Amino acid sequence: MMKQYPHNARVKGSALLPNRFIFGDAIDEQGLEPCEYVVHTESPAFICRLVGNDETPFDGDDQEAFASAVLFDEADNVSIYVCNQGFRLFDFSFRDLVPTAGELQGICDDAMRIYLQLQEIYRERDADLPAREMRVFPIKPLPPGERAAAVANLKSLAQEACERPVSKLQLTGLVQQTMAGGDQAVLTEAQLGLLSMPPARELLLATARNCIAFPEVVRKDGSILSFELWAMPFAFSRAQGGAWWHFPMMERAEPVLADALELPPKATLWMSPTAFTIEMLNERACQDLVHLAPVMDLGCDYAPVNPEDARATYEAARQTKDPRLMLAFIPFLVERGTLSQEQARRHARKALDAVMPFVQDAVGAEMEYGEAELFAPLPWWEALAGGVGGINRKHLSLTLALAVAHGGRVSELRAEAEYQPEHQAYEVLLYRIGRDEAVARLPWLLVPDVAPDRARAWGDLSHCLAEAGIPLAERLSRLH
Repeated sequence: MMKQYPHNARVKGSALLPNRFIFGDAIDEQGLEPCEYVVHTESPAFICRLVGNDETPFDGDDQEAFASAVLFDEADNVSIYVCNQGFRLFDFSFRDLVPTAGELQGICDDAMRIYLQLQEIYRERDADLPAREMRVFPIKPLPPGERAAAVANLKSLAQEACERPVSKLQLTGLVQQTMAGGDQAVLTEAQLGLLSMPPARELLLATARNCIAFPEVVRKDGSILSFELWAMPFAFSRAQGGAWWHFPMMERAEPVLADALELPPKATLWMSPTAFTIEMLNERACQDLVHLAPVMDLGCDYAPVNPEDARATYEAARQTKDPRLMLAFIPFLVERGTLSQEQARRHARKALDAVMPFVQDAVGAEMEYGEAELFAPLPWWEALAGGVGGINRKHLSLTLALAVAHGGRVSELRAEAEYQPEHQAYEVLLYRIGRDEAVARLPWLLVPDVAPDRARAWGDLSHCLAEAGIPLAERLSRLH
């Protein structure tokens, strides 16, 4: 029989001893820490931090068999443990005895063996997830004659809808059909053909953006489901080339995210296992996003290309070294009217803390990555603008820090930027004033869109450099 303790009573009872090693996460003021913790409960007891994707060199790191070392960093006055499985243990906090380097290496070797077993158990458990059908929607260019006719029809209806608002519903249907057709050049050429008619062009682009941001699904029984498309930007570093985009375990975050955002109990929230990189969005001008809602309503996953071919390309690319900071967007659909921006803003921190472990597990199961940062959920177009703005500023701050580290001051720098349409970005070169040799370079990305706004990107770049006191000039590309 249970009875309550008096507040001043000593706690009694016996307990089973804990396991020798305990692995887990922790939360600090910024949210989920970007590392795991290892607790060694036996003597010498200690706690330390654990990270993966570590490439610290040591004697024997190229062996096929398991190898490890305990190293001392004189500059930072710290000891670390590394192994050729890509893991590093550091920030050792000993509770009683301080072991020798050999003793610590032996304990950490045991910890790594158990940790690897634990990861294998996780993988086997996750492999039990039923695979969902992939629906592939490749690019389907129309023959020149059909494309020209489709462009003319779209332009004509956009102009008509400007003059006769009753035609806006018809325009919405045609825009939806055009974007779902697989030839993104039709909408692109139509909006470019309306540059001399700004009202018609803006109506066409607004209609396209709304089709993506507020999708509707018509089911066979005639019922209509209305959604809103949201996303969480996900910035991550990679040492290898290529990037993967399909993460089946992402669906596990759905109930967690819905609960953290305090959606109504029966409200629908679907997280897309398909994430979209900047390159994927630019390649299709965001138009293929119209497929997300109907595909997910069928219980399937969206694929922009054949997954087997894409996987082979990725596996080849990941054999190369290409260190970089990347940005992807994790979309999710919510039932329209169940999530306001104020509600999302209010619960943003709770949502990030709750979802981040699931996102890390989902991405880590399919692709190696280093540091990662998940941004607050926002409606689709705001998420794109916020994510790209954040990654651009991070690129700039890192590049400026690198330039200053090689000698000189920020006030001694000037910048030149050249637009690169094939990358939907400006290439920014930094020079020391009075010199012609660039000391650093960085990309300044345009926000992906059905019609990316080059002027907006230039204005944002100019503003950021002006705040840093760096003069900017545009360099026009020369055609040879």
